[in-house]
Amino acid sequence: MSEDYNENLNTENADAAKRAEKIRAIRAALHAAQAEEAPSAEPEAAGVPAAEEVPSWDDIAPAVEEYLAEAKAPDADEKMAEESFAARFNRIKAKKTAAAETAPAEEIPAEETVIPAEEEPVMPAEEVPDEVTEPAPGNGAPAEDNVPGKEAPEAKKAPSKKKKKKKKKKPLKRRIRELFPEKGDKPLEVVRKIVFLGAVGTVIVCGYMVGDYYIDLWRSRLEYQKIAESYSTYPPIYTTQPEEQKDEGKYYDLLPGAKMLLDINDDVVGYLTIPTIDGEPIVSLPVVQAEDNKKYLNLSFKGEDSRAGSLFMDRRNFFDYVLDHKLAHKNSDNIVIHGHNMADESMFGTFKYYQRNPDYYGLHPIVQLNSNYDTYTYKIFAFFLIDAEDDTDTSFECWDYIDFEDEEEFYEFVNEAKKRTIRTNDIDVKYGDELLTLSTCNTLLDDERGRLILMARKVRDGEDPYEGTQNSEANPNVKWPNFFYESSNYSQTRDGRYDPNAPFTPYGPADEKEKETEPETTESANTEE
Repeated sequence: MSEDYNENLNTENADAAKRAEKIRAIRAALHAAQAEEAPSAEPEAAGVPAAEEVPSWDDIAPAVEEYLAEAKAPDADEKMAEESFAARFNRIKAKKTAAAETAPAEEIPAEETVIPAEEEPVMPAEEVPDEVTEPAPGNGAPAEDNVPGKEAPEAKKAPSKKKKKKKKKKPLKRRIRELFPEKGDKPLEVVRKIVFLGAVGTVIVCGYMVGDYYIDLWRSRLEYQKIAESYSTYPPIYTTQPEEQKDEGKYYDLLPGAKMLLDINDDVVGYLTIPTIDGEPIVSLPVVQAEDNKKYLNLSFKGEDSRAGSLFMDRRNFFDYVLDHKLAHKNSDNIVIHGHNMADESMFGTFKYYQRNPDYYGLHPIVQLNSNYDTYTYKIFAFFLIDAEDDTDTSFECWDYIDFEDEEEFYEFVNEAKKRTIRTNDIDVKYGDELLTLSTCNTLLDDERGRLILMARKVRDGEDPYEGTQNSEANPNVKWPNFFYESSNYSQTRDGRYDPNAPFTPYGPADEKEKETEPETTESANTEE
């Protein structure tokens, strides 16, 4: 059995030697053919192909494979005798190259050019020449990684799926630049960019204006809070009038708080407070007066620019105008004070709740108005809406009534206010009562035309300030301005139009005369009987 084994081994070795000899012959013939066709750059290098022109094993392998297949054919000897190996190799190579150019790339993957492992010539390691087993790249021998039958490294395999290229992030400066119209933009793109930039600009401007508005109100509120705290630390101190001056009338001396305010602004004429029953006041602000009513519309008490402005008294009013501790002019019959209706409820911004909240009046029915020399209390008997630009039969310019010519004009004025009041009460008003009118803007009618008016009369000596204020009722027959009936608020409230023939109890001496005449009528009737 050992003899058979040795015989087979010798046969295999002989076949391997023949195959190795054929390979060496193929290489020698290939080198010789390429040396004849390629021109020599230098005499000493003639016949030797340049290193970059020597075909690699990937180029030789397909030709060798086809050559070996044809060698096995029956008429192989005749064909080989007629055509040299080099010519045959070139023909096969040209054929393969043309086929590769016309065929799709995916149909001829690189792995298919490798000679199958079963057709690879195998030689014992001890009989294979060094130049065959370890050929050097560039001399026509296969590289180590391209030896037939050897699996290619994973790094050289074609990926199964192409990776998507990540888009490069544009620099911030470039992205900002693309927001603006550029050269080459289509007309619609230019319009879109302009509209977008306009919208962004509008948002920025509006945001700035709104922020600036509320910041200004916040500063104004802080300023007036400090003033209120300072004023409250100076309680009124009444000076005793000297005996020699008692016959000359009332003696006026500056209140301590007024001195503090006058040191800040010499236009100060008083300080106004609207207290809350068992609570903080809703208004606590100084009052100024100037020769021009517009001066303090946008000026703070300290004379600085402010959207909230200041509370200011009508320039025509006289309110404790004193010279040398004596009243130099009689006080006006109707003191008129104006203030803004601010969104943060500063100034007269809380007045809207008299109109909206039925219980608000009962909690805030009185007004305290101090002059620079004395303190006064007023009770509110009417609050209503008017149209500042009304030129119809519902017009009522109550701020223009400063002094009344007679009793008839006085009662006509206060009864007009009573017809318009949103809630009625039990407060009586008599000729000779000093009046106070507070005016502010209101949006129920219109931002520009609407006015909300609070009208009060001075509390009489010895009278309870809250008497007649706690039994208010909704007025069933409000005299609204005609402009109100044209607004959407009228349809929302569904209030009927004012009925001039509806029952109405006016202020004035009419009731007193009827009461005085009733006993006389009864007595005369009894006499006749």
